[in-house]
Order: sequence, then C-alpha cells, then structure tokens
Amino acid sequence: MSPKAQLGGIYPRSEQLIELTRSYDRSKTDLDTVKRHVETDTLELVKLQDDSGFETFSDGAFAWQDQLRPVVESLDGVTTGTRYDRWFDTNTFYKKPTIAGKIGVHAFEPKNFIRTDLLPRTKGWKVTLPGPYTFSELSENLNYTSQSDLLSDIAAAEREIIKRLKDAGVSRFQLSEPCLVYRPYREQALGRHELDNALAALRETVDGIQAKFSVHTYFGDATTILPDLLKLPVDTIGIDLFETDYSKLKIETTKKLALGIIDGRESNAENPEWIAETATRVSKHIIGGDIVLVPNSDLKFVPRRVADVKARALADATRLFEEAR
Repeated sequence: MSPKAQLGGIYPRSEQLIELTRSYDRSKTDLDTVKRHVETDTLELVKLQDDSGFETFSDGAFAWQDQLRPVVESLDGVTTGTRYDRWFDTNTFYKKPTIAGKIGVHAFEPKNFIRTDLLPRTKGWKVTLPGPYTFSELSENLNYTSQSDLLSDIAAAEREIIKRLKDAGVSRFQLSEPCLVYRPYREQALGRHELDNALAALRETVDGIQAKFSVHTYFGDATTILPDLLKLPVDTIGIDLFETDYSKLKIETTKKLALGIIDGRESNAENPEWIAETATRVSKHIIGGDIVLVPNSDLKFVPRRVADVKARALADATRLFEEAR
C-alpha cells in the first residue's frame, strides 16, 4: 500500500475572512475586498497542500455559502428557498433547496465551483459535490412523485455539471453521501429499494465520464452498505472511521478505501503518529486495495488554525505509514 492524503469539501475560512464577510453583511465592507481575501485564503491553502506534498489539490471552496448552494444555483427547477436547516448534527446551517419543477442545468461559471485560476497546473484538481441521494434528502421536493425519477434527474444534472467542470480541468470528484448512513431524521432504516435507487443514481452520475470519482460517507456507520458501495463504478469509497467499526470488516477489493481518519467536528488535532498507526491497523482488514487518508467530513466545522494542523498531520502520516512498512 502507498497511501496518499487528500482534502475535500469546504475548508474553514480565516478569522480575517470571517470578519470581512460579517462586515460585508452589515454593508461596512465592499464585495471586492471580500473577494480579494477569498483569493488570499485560497492561495494559503494551495501553499499548505504544496508544502505538505499533496498530489491532488482542493481550493477550499471558501466562497461557498454551504455544501449545496453552487449546485442549486446551477439548476433549473430548483431554488435556494427561504428556510435554513441544521447541517446534520453540527452547529452550521444550510439554505434548504426547494424543488418546484423539472430539474435541469443552465449556464454557469466553473469558477463558482473551483478557482482553477489559483490552482497549480501541475497538480490534479478536486471538487466535492453532494451525491444525488443526499441532495434529494436535504431538499424540499414539491414536484416529483417518484423517488427514482427525482434521483435520476438530479443524477443527470450533476453529471452535466461534472462534465463541464472536467472540461475546465478538474480531474477528481468526490460525491458526498452522508444521508446513506446518517438517518436520525428518518423513522426507518435505509431499505433495499431506496438504497438501490440511490446506487442507481450514483452510477448514472458517473456514467461515461473519464475522471476519478470517490463516493464518501460520513457521520454514520457504513458497515452494512459497504459491500454495495464497493460495486459502484468509481475508484474510491470513503468511510467515517469515527462511526464505522473497521475491526469487524474484511474488505476484498481492487478499489481505494478513503479512510475518514481525522475528525472534522473535533477541535483537538490528531497527531501524525496516531493517524499512521490507525491506518496501519485498518489496512490489515483490506485485501487487494489501497488506502487514502482524508478528513471524515468537511473541515469547515473547526477553526482554520486547527484545520491547518489536521491537514499537515494527514500528509505527515502518509510518510510515517510508508516508513513503518
């Protein structure tokens, strides 16, 4: 095994950018000043990843208001609505999308999703999107009577977004599907029919696109659905190690397993030695595949200085893992 480290999702804004954003909301700072500091934060994260030896770069999505918004703003038939809902069991919120018509994709700027102008051309670029099932679960559906039709149209729309982002130079996409494993908002466990619909939507999303894909679950135990996820036509499957008991797993696969090995909701930073030792223990349960070290979720829930320590620790842990073998 030769593990790599990757980031994904929304990275926390610096204290300066947070303050500027608040000042802008109070009409005390102009938008150009905020945009300039978004670029500063992005370039700082690029340098951190470069200095740490990352091979695939995330731009941190510092301009994203929440994990769904850029997708929503690229779609026909969907609006941001007026309701704010809690993002799972974190202290952050998102604007709940309202699906009021047939879903399609209209013209959008790739820079709404990723700042390719600020990323190095010599590295691979990664964008994180909500998976179709999670997008549907976190939206208010006022139009579709069939779940399979809803998921199919979301998948088709996300596939079109991905194709356009690939044309802009993005080579890796993470489809985040926490709703497959986090379900306290639903009275029943995920049933076979619903899981099959979700898996079909994921297959439709990636169909025919020559790019690297990962499907990442978090905030819940992926044990029971992992065999199904490993059959998807993607190269990487991600699990949250803080929720999934890997000691009960025996995984035979040719895919990569993305280990959510640092906690995006915990402000105490994991040290590289602990990460490497844990990754070594998990690797003994994997036959044939490789591992990737990743945060279990977006790091936006912790302060920037903590996220920076966690990100560097991920990269350092990959080297310690190699040295111990």
